[in-house]
Amino acid sequence: MRVLMIGAGRDVRGGVSSVVNGYYEAGLDKLCELTYLPTMEDGSRLKKLLVALIARLRFEKLVRKTDILHVHMSSDNSFYRKAVFIRRAHRADKKIVIHMHGSTFDLFYKERCTEEQKRKVREIFAMADKVIALSDNWKRFLAENICAPEKIEVLYNAVKLPDPYEKDYSQRKILFLGILGQRKGVYDLLEVLPEIIQRYPDTHIYLGGDGEREKAARLCAQKGIAEHVAFLGWVRGREKEKLLRECSIYVLPSYHEGMPMSVLEAMAYGLAVVSTRVGGIPHLLLNGESGLLCKAGDTAALRALLCDLLEDEEKRERLGKAARSRIAESFDLKRNIRVIADMYKELLE
Repeated sequence: MRVLMIGAGRDVRGGVSSVVNGYYEAGLDKLCELTYLPTMEDGSRLKKLLVALIARLRFEKLVRKTDILHVHMSSDNSFYRKAVFIRRAHRADKKIVIHMHGSTFDLFYKERCTEEQKRKVREIFAMADKVIALSDNWKRFLAENICAPEKIEVLYNAVKLPDPYEKDYSQRKILFLGILGQRKGVYDLLEVLPEIIQRYPDTHIYLGGDGEREKAARLCAQKGIAEHVAFLGWVRGREKEKLLRECSIYVLPSYHEGMPMSVLEAMAYGLAVVSTRVGGIPHLLLNGESGLLCKAGDTAALRALLCDLLEDEEKRERLGKAARSRIAESFDLKRNIRVIADMYKELLE
């Protein structure tokens, strides 16, 4: 099976690169002849333009030797970039898989597309032989608005489970990983922190991510909590692993999500997770069993859930261990690559 996979570069900050790197780590390239072509990299506009042009040129050569095109797609510019490759592969009579990651693809389609653009979105998805959705909610949206339901498969993101280790649940260290901004709920978190820190002055918050870092830092200074909040920038590799091992609580008060890799990773490392009922998170986190959930934007509930965990070390440990068990049972990366390999075989048959 000759598979050409396209998407953001493997070093780009975000969920797609984490997913793709996980596929390689788990051995998808051993189950098929896999070539990865980055269509976007972090950097200046000039660099992004050069990467896009090089990708177009390489694609023309690679697509001739390809059986299946596997496209990792998000919304807005990501959709328009990938549409060009999909049209070309369709003309070449290749099998096409669209892997839909966009956490705001529904807003992109309903609010930012004209009627003509919506027609083009549906046209592109009609060219796909399979469409991968990250949750049942996303499958429902795609089936109701964009493409035929029989071609949609739900495949939740997954992660590799780290080796067992002894976690210290006694400390009050809260971790956040992601782009600092409104969509991820960072400002809701900063709003509730003053009261939390007043009640639990040994609490420390670690914000790993880029985005509106300066604005968030100013807010922390204004609220008098700067000494309790560390801005780490984008973290990866050993630095991220160290944070996941040392912190006992993970928080993601997001407004829009697909299936966030950061929550999966936090659960795999045994953190007690507080998040919101958006995207695929409610399927991933069973409220009260393997994590705690509240409505996006409900700062009172967010404050109460965090205080509940900060107050109760036993609860942190119970939820953290249950979260790790849930990853082991239902979100194992090796299972995912077997599902994908079987999908490829089915398409070629």
